[in-house]
Amino acid sequence: MSSFFTIPASQRKRKRDDRVAAPGSKKRGIAANGETRENSSRHRQDRDESISGSDIEEDEDASDSGLSEDATTSDSDEGETAAERRLKLAERYLENIREEVVDEAGFDAAEIDRDLIAERLKEDVDEAKGRIFRKIASQLDFSGASHSFFRADTHATTAVAIHPPFAYTVSKDRTLIKWELVSPKLAKTTAQANGDQKRPEHPGRKKPKRLKFVKGLRKVRGSRELQGHTGNILTLAISPSGKYIATGGEDKKLIIWDAETLAPMKTFTQHRDAVSGLSFTRHISTHSSGEQLFSGSFDRTIKTWSLSAGGHAYVETLFGHQDNVVSVASMMTDQCVSVGARDRTARLWKVIDETQLVFRGESSKKEEYQNNNIDCVAVIPPTHFVTGSDSGSLSLWSIHKKKPLHTIQLAHGFDPIPPPEVASSEVDAETAARNARFMRPMPRWITALTTVPGTDIVLSGSWDGYIRAWRVSDDKKLLIPLGPIGPVRQSQPKHTFFTTNGDESTEVAHQENNDTPKGQSEEEPLLKGVVNSIAVFERRPETARTIKPKKSSGKEQQQVETARGLCIVAALGKEHRLSRMKCFANNYFAGPSAQGRNGAVVFEVPFFDNVDHDRIEAEAALSA
Repeated sequence: MSSFFTIPASQRKRKRDDRVAAPGSKKRGIAANGETRENSSRHRQDRDESISGSDIEEDEDASDSGLSEDATTSDSDEGETAAERRLKLAERYLENIREEVVDEAGFDAAEIDRDLIAERLKEDVDEAKGRIFRKIASQLDFSGASHSFFRADTHATTAVAIHPPFAYTVSKDRTLIKWELVSPKLAKTTAQANGDQKRPEHPGRKKPKRLKFVKGLRKVRGSRELQGHTGNILTLAISPSGKYIATGGEDKKLIIWDAETLAPMKTFTQHRDAVSGLSFTRHISTHSSGEQLFSGSFDRTIKTWSLSAGGHAYVETLFGHQDNVVSVASMMTDQCVSVGARDRTARLWKVIDETQLVFRGESSKKEEYQNNNIDCVAVIPPTHFVTGSDSGSLSLWSIHKKKPLHTIQLAHGFDPIPPPEVASSEVDAETAARNARFMRPMPRWITALTTVPGTDIVLSGSWDGYIRAWRVSDDKKLLIPLGPIGPVRQSQPKHTFFTTNGDESTEVAHQENNDTPKGQSEEEPLLKGVVNSIAVFERRPETARTIKPKKSSGKEQQQVETARGLCIVAALGKEHRLSRMKCFANNYFAGPSAQGRNGAVVFEVPFFDNVDHDRIEAEAALSA
């Protein structure tokens, strides 16, 4: 039995309703527009004749134009959509243009695809999605990095975030500060030979400049309520676009700020405990209208948020951790990795699939120090991540395996055993020594962890006085130590760390100076405080510009360009960001008079192409 929906499209006919929308008059013989039915039928007949006449004229024009019948039928094939016809015409047009250009000027159209701007944009997108893995660790001069401390009159700095050229810091006294970073320049006078090396120089000022700051509650235009934090600010994140800043604190608040003016835009109170971790996705998703934010809390949940110019909204809550979520890092869109402190697990969340992968970081019985907490996590998209624990172990994971691929024990060493008179309350020295004879050195746990997106570099921090760099092997199965960032002082102690790969353990000595005579007083470490957070970005060379000095100065003309390298900003504090424990004050190796500092430090790590190769070769010869 045939119906309207089963017959072919060419045979379908619908009845055409020529009646007007307005209802007709109830009077017999009167149409809706007031004309009689005879007049309306006469008008309809004239209109049909005019339409049929126009069709005949169009057919005659088509026959006179000389177009072949095959050509007209090919362009209007039965069943071909309008989009297909437009695509076919566009392809034909491009072919004609390509033939004309190649024949006349010999122009290669492939050069357009290799345009510098297009290549750079494509490279940035690939790095954000983890498609590119650049091996730059061996090209960086970590020991030759310059450093500069900066601070404000605040309590312990708990977190730092960067969106070049600005850096943002938060502290325990509810302060949010915006800084402007100084870019080191490569200066070379015109009188120098072409073969001379360029040296990175700072244009006068090295320390970042403080632009704006807010503290505590603040009035917002259009609202009677005060907005801001009423407790310690524990974490900070900035959106990829640089428009929004997110902060979380012990007051259970998640606040969204305007990055330009530091004005609070929205306050969320959905979390039931302190907000301890924040992370934005590295690029804006095409499936959503805003930027995606993940937040972890002591209430054992992870929440997702959407931030956009139209408004900021809560999206979803993820459950699964059995203890406080202390750190969260975005892997890619709709995916993040979180760690749950004392539950000793790392979890990969797939929001779209509504699934989670659990990775257990329990220590083996062979290890001397056992993991109690997993406190830090950093991702290496698209399939790897790194975690740090309170036992000082640094682990490399793959999302395809439940156990870590590689683990480095005591990555930042351990605190030496304090003297008996300090470790024991006994007055008698012999009794105090007897009570402290079973004490062993305690490891320094990993307090901060980050990676350089799209590269093989991992950075970790503790309270040993240095930020340490690690290189991910080419097969992404090992972590190789690169040493501390900045000049290594003689005050560093001699200790060993253990690298664990499966069931095999290998003892590897740190690259430290051990020439300090026994009993001699040792200097203080470079960073005097606990490294609570690390942020990093890669500096890339910009277009060179020429600076003309003043006539009175008598200096030569200079050509200045941005130095290539890494910019690392670390948040320092006398206390750990999640506790009141003064770890640095308990570090007896640093000396009883050593005092920590609250603030931050900037490291500028140059590439070997921008430094003095003679100095590097001399240092290598001395170390050999």
